[in-house]
Amino acid sequence: MKVSDVMTRDVIAVSPDASIHAAAQLMVDHGVSGLPVVDDAGALVGILSEGDLIVRQKPRLWPRWWQLFLADGQRLAQDYQKAMGTTVAEVMTRAVVCVSPDAPLSAAAQLLDEHNVRRLPVIERGALVGIVSRGDLVKALAIARAGAEPPLTDAQLVSEMKRRMGGEPWTSTHNVLIEAQDGVITLWGLVDGPAERSALETMARSIPGCRGVRSEVVDRAGLARYGAA
Repeated sequence: MKVSDVMTRDVIAVSPDASIHAAAQLMVDHGVSGLPVVDDAGALVGILSEGDLIVRQKPRLWPRWWQLFLADGQRLAQDYQKAMGTTVAEVMTRAVVCVSPDAPLSAAAQLLDEHNVRRLPVIERGALVGIVSRGDLVKALAIARAGAEPPLTDAQLVSEMKRRMGGEPWTSTHNVLIEAQDGVITLWGLVDGPAERSALETMARSIPGCRGVRSEVVDRAGLARYGAA
């Protein structure tokens, strides 16, 4: 799926000249936690989030005299403007992470995670065409699950498990035997530790058609602890 398949197209935006009180009311009225900021030409110039507004509610701490020698004057000026500004342009975040409508959902998920943001403006040919949020990706996951492909046969389950194990550098592929019966995958063998054992169970459980996982895998770390006891 692509970003365009799940993004919100009817975007509530705000002007950089709007007052922060008007912007806050807009958030409340539409039940959103952030607003893209667009200029008169429709170009994205920033984004206003709850975090940008909450900063105003925090008490301003005056730096100690010795901190003033180490402080960045430009940063202090920016912090002052963000805390005391009255317009959206003064308090908004200008460095905005964006995504294309043709980007895969995996790319959007990576950006959301890497930059620790809750939403991404969707830009096409310089214009704002939508917003994709963490909630949109959760909905996409539900849709994908509802429209999942037909389950695999037992033989296909074993083959797919082997294929997935072969693509991961952390698996003990030569020490694990895989069987499947009536959709239940059984794992036998020896792995390096409990994390690998647990991850292998997760891998098996995620295969379409897997009705359960039976793990007979033993980890070396556990054996070592048992032997030392």
